[in-house]
Amino acid sequence: MNHNSNDILEHYINISSKLKKRFLRKPNITEACDSFISLAKKCETLELPAYSSLCYIAAARCEGSLLNNTGETSCLVQSARVLFEAEKSDRDLGCKNLSGEYLQAGLSCYAHAESRYSESCSIPISLNLEIVEFLKRIGKNEYTHLYIENSVELSKARCNTIIHCLQLLASHFINCGDFLASLEVFLEISKLADNSTPNGNRSEILLKCEINSVLLLLILRPSPQKLSPCLAKILEKYTWGDKNDSSLRACRMTEEMFLLLQSLVTTCQSLDTSSLLDLESDFWKLLFKEEKELLRILVKTYQR
Repeated sequence: MNHNSNDILEHYINISSKLKKRFLRKPNITEACDSFISLAKKCETLELPAYSSLCYIAAARCEGSLLNNTGETSCLVQSARVLFEAEKSDRDLGCKNLSGEYLQAGLSCYAHAESRYSESCSIPISLNLEIVEFLKRIGKNEYTHLYIENSVELSKARCNTIIHCLQLLASHFINCGDFLASLEVFLEISKLADNSTPNGNRSEILLKCEINSVLLLLILRPSPQKLSPCLAKILEKYTWGDKNDSSLRACRMTEEMFLLLQSLVTTCQSLDTSSLLDLESDFWKLLFKEEKELLRILVKTYQR
């Protein structure tokens, strides 16, 4: 233990001792809380994340005893962020802690903070999505779905939020190669968007669902016998050239996109897929990054 660590521990003990009840004198909890937060920031500067986290947690206890829910949760989240940054720094330096102590401690702080909010509050959704982004940053994508799914569950009363969370879940499944699960999520998003207020954002969401659903269906290549009526209808629009379908009007699909999807469906359903590379080139300027990745997978699937 270095000199700085000893000084920090001594300071921490001194602050804690002031919280003990004295005869005829109440402890000054607010002053102790401010002292803990000040010490936590000093520890951050000294790159002592474990000590900084400890001080933020002590400050959170003080805020909790003062019935200051906002202050308590703020300190808990700050503690989690300090630990997460320490985890990332270690990984960036190639010093991965096999036990993942910083990561686990940070997740525990987030969970504690989340438990302090009411069910009607939207902040726990943001906390879960913050965890998702961090897990992606450190390459722990295999755990992200747990927190995305939790966000979806917490968002059920918020249409726009749940659609955003479901889009993240669909992307996660695509990255994992679980195309069937991703397709099911896009269908769920489409149903939710169908029932929302008609506007430009709704049309963009429906268009994304439509394009991704077509690409995923073609990648999965289900036999006609296994196609549900809902999925069969998606492909029939492009098989029979029904560009006046209500779902296509709702997503405001352009003539160019419709003709390209029609060509793609027809090509994939035929025995001759020699024109797929040309189609891929024509699609490229119209698709977003994730859709381009799906199209690349599709082309490789049919060229085997």
